[in-house]
Amino acid sequence: MNETEIFKKLIPLVQEITGAKQDNIKMESNLMEDLGAESIDLLDLSFLIEETFGVTIEADEFERQASKYIPGGRYEQDGFLTAEAIEQLKKALPEVPPEKLRPGLKKIEVPSVLNVAVFVHIIQRKLSEKQQEVTDA
Repeated sequence: MNETEIFKKLIPLVQEITGAKQDNIKMESNLMEDLGAESIDLLDLSFLIEETFGVTIEADEFERQASKYIPGGRYEQDGFLTAEAIEQLKKALPEVPPEKLRPGLKKIEVPSVLNVAVFVHIIQRKLSEKQQEVTDA
């Protein structure tokens, strides 16, 4: 599936968890700030994505993705992301405006920076990985 197909299929899921109107859901829409989602809604969205697309997005998906590139380093200190962690998150989440991933960001605040594009691209990547596994088998 390409980005547009995934986005179109994701819109009703985002509507279901946020109550947002379809016209308000854009790739750059921040799920919490723009669409009114809460942290628990993101968990619900992950379940809907699994049901709809057949791929799993773990609660700590983005943290694991970023922290694997900090060998021996620290992802967080006293609840705040380290400078290394922020740089890795910028690489792992290129869809997020860089100013949202700033020094002083708390680990618990990471979900608040996620936008629709993050989910579209992670679904696309996971579907591609799934297809590659089938091809390799």
